[in-house]
Parts: sequence; C-alpha cells; structure tokens
Amino acid sequence: MQKDDAAAPPLRKDWKYRLGLGLFIYSLVPICTIELVALLPLDTAEIVTLGAVYVASGELAFLAAVALLGKPFIQAVKDKIKGFFFSKKPLSPPKPIGKFRHGLGVALLLGSLAPYYAAIGMLLFAGPGDSDARTLLYLLLAGEALFVVSLFILGPEFWARLKRLFEWPGKERLTE
Repeated sequence: MQKDDAAAPPLRKDWKYRLGLGLFIYSLVPICTIELVALLPLDTAEIVTLGAVYVASGELAFLAAVALLGKPFIQAVKDKIKGFFFSKKPLSPPKPIGKFRHGLGVALLLGSLAPYYAAIGMLLFAGPGDSDARTLLYLLLAGEALFVVSLFILGPEFWARLKRLFEWPGKERLTE
C-alpha cells in the first residue's frame, strides 16, 4: 500500500532543515533586489554578467533548498499558498490541459530564452554605452518571468512528464 501526500513524515528541524530554509529565503533575494545591481558603478557588460550570476545563484539556492528540505517542506509550502489564495474546501484533482493551453505553455517556455539572446545581442552588436544596463536587467527578468508563467500554464502533468524524461528506464526497458 502506498502512502498518500497527506501522510508525509513530519519535518525534522536539524541542520538540513536550517540550511535548506536559509537557502530558500536567499533564493527569493536576487529576484527582489536585482534592480540594485544596475546602480553599481560598473560598465554595462559587467552589470549584466553580475546580474545573470546573481539571478542564477538564487535559482541554484532554490534547487539546493528543495533537495535539502524534501517533499514534506514543499508540500507544506504548497498547502500554505493554496490556503492563502483558495477556500478551505477540498481541491479536486487537476484537470488535463487542452491542446491550446499546452501549445501556449510550450511557446512561452521556448520564448523565455529570447530575452537572454536579446541581451547578448545588445552587448555584442550595440556600440559601447548604447546598451542601457537597466534594459538588459529587465530582459533577464522577463526571461525568468516567462519561464515561471509557462510552467504554471503547462500544469502539474508537465512536471511529471519532464521528470520522466530524466529517469533511467532500468533493466525492464532494455530487454524489450
């Protein structure tokens, strides 16, 4: 018999929990403070490079936090967010998404790469001083926003399919 999500083990507040919680909190900082990078007395290329590394460090911290905190913490955060935005009545299982929604989500997912290439193009082909650091940072943030929105549009089934892409099929598939 399999355990359901509600019967997840309680969180143990050991060093993994504290480190994971710290990394989770830090992962929110770059997105909230990226505008401050544009105020540094650096040239445009340095600001964009620092901004990209800063945002990426937040993403890496989030992935490390998820790995350290595990499923019980993620489920607790999801429950808190759902409880804040939705009523307390039980939620029905997610409905499968339609063809249009899937196409829109995939288009946004692929389109989330465009702002990064636009920023690189501005740095490579614009004259010195022509590229505004804030414009380039906003392009980076637009790419992040498109990525997050696309994942919400694609829905929970997409996560399961994406996860299966990276799972090793095992012996049973090799013998077929």
